[in-house]
Amino acid sequence: MVLQKLAYVTILLLLMSLNKPIQKQYFSISEVATMIGVNASLLRFWEKEFKQIKPKTNARGKRSYNSKDIEIVRSVYVLVKEQGFTLDGARKALKSRKGMGAEVASEARAKAHATQKSMNENLDLKPKFTEDTRLEVMKRLKKVRAELLTFRAEIKG
Repeated sequence: MVLQKLAYVTILLLLMSLNKPIQKQYFSISEVATMIGVNASLLRFWEKEFKQIKPKTNARGKRSYNSKDIEIVRSVYVLVKEQGFTLDGARKALKSRKGMGAEVASEARAKAHATQKSMNENLDLKPKFTEDTRLEVMKRLKKVRAELLTFRAEIKG
């Protein structure tokens, strides 16, 4: 009986989580390399060259890139690979707050942000539910809730 109640709670929690879109917070170095279209070794090299790229690392040294890190990596990619900047020039452009460097860095960031947005749309991480599916899930949830309330009443009284 207790296991059955536990199963209902688990199902309820699972169904509740289905309505939330999946947003990945951190990406591995290989995922980022694939997104950008470069090798992981180049990303490690850029980490050394650009102070702004600071992925989190665990105790074993595995890198986890957040969206800010990915945006900076994309900016570096645009500056170095697409616009032909040297590493020193790209570094100065990213650091600079005034003048031409800031404009170029700003353009690179905007392009990187647009690319990131299109990549996220292409990943299609959000589950798609039809109205019928949503209504069916709501119906099931209401039934599970009623059963859980019954179990709660039995436990209390």
